[in-house]
Amino acid sequence: MKPLNLLIVAIQREWLNLLEDSLSYAGYQFQIKKVDSKQSAIKAFYEAKYDLLISNCVLPDGKITDLADLLGSQLPCLVMSETHCPVTSQLTLAVTDTNYYMNCYDKLGWIPALENTLAKWRSNAEQKISQHLQSNDDLYRKVLARCAELLDSPELTASEAATSTFELVTEVMSLGRMYLCVAQNAGDGGLHIVKKAEAAGSGVSLKHSLSQSPLDIPYFSRWRPLFEAGNVVTELVSELPVSESKWLSRHDIQSLLAVPLTLEGKWIAYIAVEDTFDLRIWSEAEMELIVRLAALIQNSLFTSRKSTLSAAAILSNVA
Repeated sequence: MKPLNLLIVAIQREWLNLLEDSLSYAGYQFQIKKVDSKQSAIKAFYEAKYDLLISNCVLPDGKITDLADLLGSQLPCLVMSETHCPVTSQLTLAVTDTNYYMNCYDKLGWIPALENTLAKWRSNAEQKISQHLQSNDDLYRKVLARCAELLDSPELTASEAATSTFELVTEVMSLGRMYLCVAQNAGDGGLHIVKKAEAAGSGVSLKHSLSQSPLDIPYFSRWRPLFEAGNVVTELVSELPVSESKWLSRHDIQSLLAVPLTLEGKWIAYIAVEDTFDLRIWSEAEMELIVRLAALIQNSLFTSRKSTLSAAAILSNVA
């Protein structure tokens, strides 16, 4: 069983000892961070991850309701108070407004309240996550349908349609940038990565470089075999070697996702999206949206009647 990481607020030492004894007696492994005030609890919350907050109903610097309102949406909270046992009339520490309590004679009386709190929180969290994922799925389906309409519009060239779809996705996903890069022959016989379409979010500048030799891109040697295998690439700047992170940091890139476009079993281009503000873990729904959009872009630019790029020439480049 994973140890419970508990944030304990303003619980007196004698009760804290009893709380620790009761958890051990119930078979729990646990770690405790003890603080003495609302402000120190807030500070501790933002410095580490906790499974449960257990707080005295009386705090030296504010109401427990203030703390519960602030942290309650992020962390299950159990509020306790010093009172008297309804059976023995002895002083006890009780879960507020319930009959769950602990004292030297009944160490386990409050454990059901702890377990109920954790179970209810977990159920609510799973329900919220499910609702969020469903909402995202619905939104992304609508976005993908609109992208298909743009790419099929007779009023737009393929490149114009690609840029319009990138602008839409950039806004919906709150991206820094989104762009399409194609592998093409360079004048010296080498291979260049040429940008064909790009969109940037509010306050984010477009990249200045339109063409780049893969030899000058430090991470591209890792990307190429992944692209050849048809795999999606994800990068977090914080996890990269210094040489690569500096290259990405020149454009304020924190997280990056790249999806290859393939034709006849060979990669011919890739779509990349960047978060320039946060270290972002790309969700499955986000990755699926970009993968499905890449398939639409591939059809529009390389295989349809609207195609503006020579698939045969590109295939010879990456052979």
